Amino acid sequence: MRKVVLLGNRLFMKFPDMQYFRDRAREADAEIVSTEGMSDREILDTVRDAAALVLIGHPVPAAMIEAATACEFIMTLSVGFDVVDVDTATRRGIPVSNCPLYCSEEVAQHAITLAVSVGRKIHELIPHTGGGGWDYKQTRPIHSFTGRRFGIVGLGRIGRHSARYAQALGMNVVAYDPYVDDDIFAMLGVERSYELMPMARTVDYLSIHSPLTDETYHLVDEEVLAAMPEHSVLVNTARGAIVDIPALEAALRRGSIGGAGIDVLEVEPPRGDEAILSLPNAVVTPHIAWYSEESHHQNMVDGMDELVRVLSGQRPRYVVNPQIFSRR
Repeated sequence: MRKVVLLGNRLFMKFPDMQYFRDRAREADAEIVSTEGMSDREILDTVRDAAALVLIGHPVPAAMIEAATACEFIMTLSVGFDVVDVDTATRRGIPVSNCPLYCSEEVAQHAITLAVSVGRKIHELIPHTGGGGWDYKQTRPIHSFTGRRFGIVGLGRIGRHSARYAQALGMNVVAYDPYVDDDIFAMLGVERSYELMPMARTVDYLSIHSPLTDETYHLVDEEVLAAMPEHSVLVNTARGAIVDIPALEAALRRGSIGGAGIDVLEVEPPRGDEAILSLPNAVVTPHIAWYSEESHHQNMVDGMDELVRVLSGQRPRYVVNPQIFSRR
């Protein structure tokens, strides 16, 4: 039987019961091997004869890919695939797949929920009423969403859902994405910004939905935050490293932006003493935007469907390095 190696503490946290993975792997004459609790050296030894690597959040660097000499497939059970050295996998002819569809609606809904929560100052009202207060002036001023300007960075699947939800609240949507054609913007009724900075200067909400790449690392930095209006709200449900968190903390402290709704951090889980976790104008959730009972189940199904397809000799549906097929 071929060996499928599971990697990543987040995978084991999300899916403590491996039975579904084991049952589906048998369809491709494969067995599941968990690396939970293993050291880095033990993991490297375990992947050497693996036919496939399945992971969430665990780094798959060039050294691991080179060591996995029998590897036919790398599967990340997440939308993002920034932890995988895709260039090395491509050079070795190994397809890399992600799971781009299982939680698109959930992440967009969570982004809008964070925007609404911060905009309506729900995080301030809960302790106020919990302490016996009943005064709407506690959170003045609060503004209507109608006519507000909702900025999106990254107009992919999740960004497009977010645009639809923001429009349903009466907001005007503008987006920055240099890789999406004009006709998509027109079809969605979304204003196009060809640069990030001009958009940042004009938005009431700025919601991040781009992948983490070398280009987007700390894309939202001190300069972008300084350009945003004082009342504006930053929302990030994408990847923590897209936002320079120390710069965001400084902006929130001095009140140069109105607030932030954050679901992802550059280091997860956090140590617990990060300023962003306790700032009064920030709402932080524990990387939960992806989650619903339905998306949790779909994540397993989509991932294992892909694994069985590839190990059965078929082309993956969501390959992120399709150039390997033209090379073959």
